[in-house]
Amino acid sequence: MAMTFVICHLSFAMAQVREHVLLYKSVDQHGDSVVLSGKISVPNDPKDIILLPHYTIASNDEPPSTSRSDEAKYLMNDFVLIMPDYIGYGVTRDRVHPYLRGDLTARNCADMYFASLPILDSMGVRLPKDSINIVGYSQGGASALWTLKLLEEEYSDKVHVKQCITGSGPYDVAATYDETVSTNKVGLPMVIPMLVVGTSEAYDLHLKREMFLTEYMNDRYDAYVARKEMTVMQLYFKMLNHRVDKWLTAYGADKTQSETRRLYEGLLRSSLVHYPLDACAVGQEVICLDWRPKAEVYVFHSYKDKIVTFRCAEHLHRCWGDLPNVTYDFGNYGNHMRSFKIFYPKVKERLKAASLKEQRPLR
Repeated sequence: MAMTFVICHLSFAMAQVREHVLLYKSVDQHGDSVVLSGKISVPNDPKDIILLPHYTIASNDEPPSTSRSDEAKYLMNDFVLIMPDYIGYGVTRDRVHPYLRGDLTARNCADMYFASLPILDSMGVRLPKDSINIVGYSQGGASALWTLKLLEEEYSDKVHVKQCITGSGPYDVAATYDETVSTNKVGLPMVIPMLVVGTSEAYDLHLKREMFLTEYMNDRYDAYVARKEMTVMQLYFKMLNHRVDKWLTAYGADKTQSETRRLYEGLLRSSLVHYPLDACAVGQEVICLDWRPKAEVYVFHSYKDKIVTFRCAEHLHRCWGDLPNVTYDFGNYGNHMRSFKIFYPKVKERLKAASLKEQRPLR
């Protein structure tokens, strides 16, 4: 277990919400100690506590410690929000973000939760602090499930997770790669360089960037990704070509190549669940972890999502089946951003209903 303690916090008084930026100790992908940042948001009359891992970002103007995300705006007036920055953002902006390495992000999220407890005490938060919700969308959705897994397996004596609400998450990163390559279409082109370089960093693969990124992408990598100066939306309009071969080399799309195989093995390690696209494929990896959640889990995904393929939710359902504590909400909710606007009102409704039903006495 990584030591967790608050190094400092800065307080900002808003109209009805108090915000605190925390620096806290966690671990990086090498197991070494690292100081990370994040933000706590506390309204005047909170109904419950949420651990809120964030969706994919690109600029250092986008992490919780330096901004107010759309998801925070939906929830901040009613709930205490604990919002970690990921490695590579906030105070660690000079590092490469180990993109989609879920077990590491879960550790960082858990460490921020524990670091937040004395701050919540000092703010007079009168809610049971050993009982939380976990909510996330997109990258945050996968991070939410990884964090639930960690807390249930290692910290069940310290924290009770009431429910985990996850939307449109890349639970099967390897299948997302497979579909993207097979169709030669990518919903969010910036994900290709982030995934190649981030996966290499996450698992110390030492892959050569130029083997995977086209000359066009490689020439723009520093400006588009490494400097973290452009937001996701700015990059979306910069990288309007959705053909994979505009950004990924033929070598990087060929799993028979030795270095691409190593990249793919990293993507498998980042997958909470994995099934090959061809259900009858022989000799291909299948990941269906023994872990089954004990908490209530709500899984939301749109059939029409072109950024995080619906296969991710299908594969999670295939692995877990119809567990009595898991609710699947699959529908024609539009594209990734439109379904985001449908997801968070549903989140708020579920959390408010749960907070009215469950009132636990303080310990």
